[in-house]
This record gives sequence, structure tokens and C-alpha cells, in this order.
Amino acid sequence: MARKKRSGFGDVFTDRASFERGEARCPSCKRPIGPAGGPTFVQSLGGGESRLATMRCGRCSAELTIRFEDPRPSEAGSS
Repeated sequence: MARKKRSGFGDVFTDRASFERGEARCPSCKRPIGPAGGPTFVQSLGGGESRLATMRCGRCSAELTIRFEDPRPSEAGSS
């Protein structure tokens, strides 16, 4: 009997816009992940927009925790 591949875990830090474009990557297998992967958003207190989601990678079955950060301002304009 063949053994089932063991699933791993990974944390992904990205902003919402790059996640929507599919630019985020699975830390285990480097496959692009995005909204097509079916993330489950964790409800935040106060009913605001969720900043945390979980999903499984379609290639390596790793359980991913996605933390949405605020987009960073460009450092080119700072003096």
C-alpha cells in the first residue's frame, strides 16, 4: 500500500492586491496561489475586512495561513 504524502504548513505574508493577481507563492513548493484556490477568510472582530485566511496548496497540500498586510508606500518618494 502506498503511503499518503504528508502535508506541511506555511505562512504567507502579502497584500490583498498581489494575492488577487495570483502573485503570492506557496512557501513549500513555490506554486502561485490566489483566490482561485478557495481561501477561507477568518472573521475579524468588529466586522471589518478580514486580514487572515487559510487554504490548502493545490500542488503540495500544505495548509497555508495567509496574512494580508497593508501595501507598503514606495520608498522612492522619501527623503
